[in-house]
Amino acid sequence: MRSLLDFDLNEKICLTRVDFNCPLDDNKNIQDFTRIKAHADTIKAISDNQGKIVIIAHQGRPGSVDFSSLAQHAEKLQLVLSDKYTVDFIGQTHGLDVEQRIGQMNLGDILVLENVRQVKGEILNKTPQEHATNEYIKSLSRVGEIFINDAFSAAHRSHMSLVGFTGILPAAAGLIMEREVTNLQRVVDNPQKPCVFVLGGVKPEDSFKVADHVLRNDIADVVLTGGVISEILLIAMDKSLGEPTMSFLRKKDLLKFVDPAKSLLSEFSDKIEIQKDFAVDENGRTNYDMNDLPLNASIFDIGEKTIELYTEIIQNSSTCVFNGPMGRFEDPEFAKGTLEVFKAMSKSQGFSLAGGGHSISILEKNKIKLSYMSTAGGAMIRFLMGKTLPAIEALYTNTQLFPKSV
Repeated sequence: MRSLLDFDLNEKICLTRVDFNCPLDDNKNIQDFTRIKAHADTIKAISDNQGKIVIIAHQGRPGSVDFSSLAQHAEKLQLVLSDKYTVDFIGQTHGLDVEQRIGQMNLGDILVLENVRQVKGEILNKTPQEHATNEYIKSLSRVGEIFINDAFSAAHRSHMSLVGFTGILPAAAGLIMEREVTNLQRVVDNPQKPCVFVLGGVKPEDSFKVADHVLRNDIADVVLTGGVISEILLIAMDKSLGEPTMSFLRKKDLLKFVDPAKSLLSEFSDKIEIQKDFAVDENGRTNYDMNDLPLNASIFDIGEKTIELYTEIIQNSSTCVFNGPMGRFEDPEFAKGTLEVFKAMSKSQGFSLAGGGHSISILEKNKIKLSYMSTAGGAMIRFLMGKTLPAIEALYTNTQLFPKSV
């Protein structure tokens, strides 16, 4: 997989796929533009090397409440880059007007195209060859000279703008794409031991697959669990949690994961840590032990004993990977478990990695630094499962189609 720095970018029109998908408020205004900031290094690198940057990005999906124009994203990008760089926006995705506008760009200019998900066929998962027949790909390929993919957080999708150019133009990874792959490979290919995975949140299907992969392939030495993941494992051990928690799990249709949890425990019970105590809301944060089950209140966080145990394990680790909070982190009273785990990771002498928008938000808000913070959620999970990511596979294939850099 080539890096953008492997190319002579001078005077080259670089079609650059980024992930500018930002959280919006009720008026569709950007609330947080962390992802736009993250891509600044790649965009600056192209501009500083006298390339012409055509930004391809998405915001939401057609019909969703966060589907919007990228006009304000272009404004935020200009704010991030400062007046040293020139950012422009055109309210179209492709076509003659866009091709002419690109042809008028000066060296180092940055042009943000309209939301690519306005294009029919963009969100269909197809092969690069199938996508290459779309007029969108044909139009931009007429003027583009290099395709640079920096959208690691969308790399698990085989969408048109992510893979469609790779069979037509020489392609390379942007700086974020490179960093993400390098740091995740460091975890899954040859982690320093002992290696700890912390799995929480409310997506047991993904978490159980990650746990199975990293334990079965001797990547992780131990998996620490919290949130819904821990609750389902406790049910799999025939623990009675209490009606409030069970009602929530039934409502979210999560009890179907009890059998996969039993299967996981049957093979790896000695390598999986499950919370020992619980924090609930009873006129404030209240702690209960395992002996107190079942509880008459919903479980909102891991308890004090669990925090102490997890902190010790993490601080003695050489590699620690975090995916998913330990409880209801949105509530300050029940963010403690997640925060203490992050603090332990930051104090560890080993390599620490966390991913997903929520994780980055918590870390930045509390000024906690880890070795690496991934911008990705779904793509990171699939990488940790050992799955092939279509957009990355397309970049590797591209080096065979275009063996020489332009």
